Amino acid sequence: MATPTTTPQTSSVPVQSTPAGPVPTVVDKRPAVPQRQLPAWIHSKTALARRTARTVGHHPSVVWIGWSARGWWHIARIEHDKMVGDYPQMIRTARAQLKAANGDMAKEAQAEAVVNRRTQQMKDRRKRYLITRGIAAVPVAGAGTYGLIEGGLWVAALYAMASVTVGVLKGRPRSVDPGKVEIAATDGDPFPIADARNRTEAAECVRRALASEGIQVKEVEANRRYEWGWEVTVHLLKGKPADIVTKAPDLETPLDLPQDGLLCQPMRTSRGRVLLRLVQNDPFAKMPPAPERKPNSRRMRDKQVVAYRMDGQPFDVSLLGVHVVVIASSGGGKSVILRTLGDILTACSDVLVGDLDPAGNGLAPLAEALGVRAIGDDNMGQIEAILEKALKIAKARPNLFAELGMDDNWEPTPDDPAIVLVIDEFPQLSDRAKELAVKILRTGRKSRVQLVMAAQEATVDSLGDAIADSIALKIVGPSRHQDIKQVFGTGAGADGWRPDRLHPAQGEDPADAGKVYIMGCGSTEPMIYKFLMLDVKEATRRGKERAAAGRPTVGRRSLDAAGLDHFGATEADRLRSDLPKVVMMARGAFAAADDPDFLSTLAIWEYLTAHDPDVWALSLFGDDEIKSRRTAAQKVSTELKKAVDAMGLEIDMSTVQVTGGARGYRLETIRQITGESAVEAA
Repeated sequence: MATPTTTPQTSSVPVQSTPAGPVPTVVDKRPAVPQRQLPAWIHSKTALARRTARTVGHHPSVVWIGWSARGWWHIARIEHDKMVGDYPQMIRTARAQLKAANGDMAKEAQAEAVVNRRTQQMKDRRKRYLITRGIAAVPVAGAGTYGLIEGGLWVAALYAMASVTVGVLKGRPRSVDPGKVEIAATDGDPFPIADARNRTEAAECVRRALASEGIQVKEVEANRRYEWGWEVTVHLLKGKPADIVTKAPDLETPLDLPQDGLLCQPMRTSRGRVLLRLVQNDPFAKMPPAPERKPNSRRMRDKQVVAYRMDGQPFDVSLLGVHVVVIASSGGGKSVILRTLGDILTACSDVLVGDLDPAGNGLAPLAEALGVRAIGDDNMGQIEAILEKALKIAKARPNLFAELGMDDNWEPTPDDPAIVLVIDEFPQLSDRAKELAVKILRTGRKSRVQLVMAAQEATVDSLGDAIADSIALKIVGPSRHQDIKQVFGTGAGADGWRPDRLHPAQGEDPADAGKVYIMGCGSTEPMIYKFLMLDVKEATRRGKERAAAGRPTVGRRSLDAAGLDHFGATEADRLRSDLPKVVMMARGAFAAADDPDFLSTLAIWEYLTAHDPDVWALSLFGDDEIKSRRTAAQKVSTELKKAVDAMGLEIDMSTVQVTGGARGYRLETIRQITGESAVEAA
């Protein structure tokens, strides 16, 4: 292995020119401090001890005893494996599944049954092993004991020699097949970053690695060494920063970094400079837990720490007037992120927190501190009802600004708080719920009616427009490569925003769960953050404590201005979960248009083709645009009639025509199909 050189030709630090003129000599006139001299006998004793230790350590008897101990250890390990087999690993896997059930009673019962069954099977295997080995060992042990009693010391010595011999045969080094080949490097070849002892050697290490990949640099400077690795700035001689970003996986090999351990960030102030972070260890190994937040001890405008950056800097943020999106694949820590945000919001005295989750159990640990909840795919009607009322409040509050002496934004108070709705699995919302949510994103910021949306992936049809237009805080954990463009924007990947290089949890290995890239609210650099961890037990305790202290509700002024008698949903708000897709999409078309009394079939088709182009695209209805649009509108009527007939409803699905306009449907007709009219009547 080549060692770092310090010659001027390869050093990354520019050579300083020799100053002109004589260099002044500085004479230190302070009296010399006499150094302490150790007596000669100490040196002689130390040397004697070293020689003795070296001689004893290399003596054959000592070496053989070490080999013998290692051999018997190998024998014991083999026998232990025979006794328990693969059951410990299977039990650990089952326990990990039990832990991952996270409140799902059916999955917990199933995983617990597997744990008990595997444990009993391991006990039975151990019992059989002990019985069979005991049957074989008792005669041998009896004969050996008899020989030891009759033979005395000589037989005992023979037994000891035999034991050492067996151990040596099993534990001696195997020099025939070492299984490792070392290739000597020549001067100038790359070397591992772990061999760098100072900043100059770290810079030289990076320079050689870049050169091995054909990247020409003008200067390399090692900025700082952290506990997790190095931070190095590279000044390119030619080319562009994307040359390094795209070759980051290849550079990890000569640098001997872990997988995805090289992070690249082009610098905005100079496009020829790239900041490299060489991550050798976990930057968050010593991250503190979530701080204690007493009930009603904070206000929404207060900045609170939610995560830590990899360089140790805390990320504190005020969520006042901020919409949030969280994208993370399964195992990426999305639940932990939402729980941390929920912990912050429920500690505020002027925030009402809602939990909407069509596919899971949402913020269950904090449930008692929440203002409204609607979870499960059979609660879509309640989710829509809550979103609809939130939208009405968002539209009504600006009319109160002048009356209440407010400026351009609502000022939350414990009597009339901000409203933050946490929506998990956003893509699984109904079309109408999505349209209501998008409208809240575009109108709710000033009224302090806000959304925290989460999904496993950022799909264009469900999140595209919302993210691009209105969301200020974007949080992305382990995810797909295409999510980078969808959330962070075109070209973000080349600028170092690479959440696709984070890895979700696998079994008991947490990997990069909870680690994210954050854009917005002061975070402008593509650095890795990790959210504070709040476990289920602690979150449950905090939720109960905050509920006991009292949580805010929407005030009478906001409700009256929005024409509401309460904020939330009731059992009567449930909608049927078996509605055909075309019905729900038609309902979404009305919601997108602010629920007008009438909507033409052509307008409904335009909504359908925007959200389901594989079925409703204009090109599927012919080449003539005018005839195709007419055919598409007719198909809308046909499909709606088929859906109503399949549902067994006696509803007249004939289209109506407004004065001088196209034919279409009234809102009341669609509401009859979805069951909303019956709900209101109840």
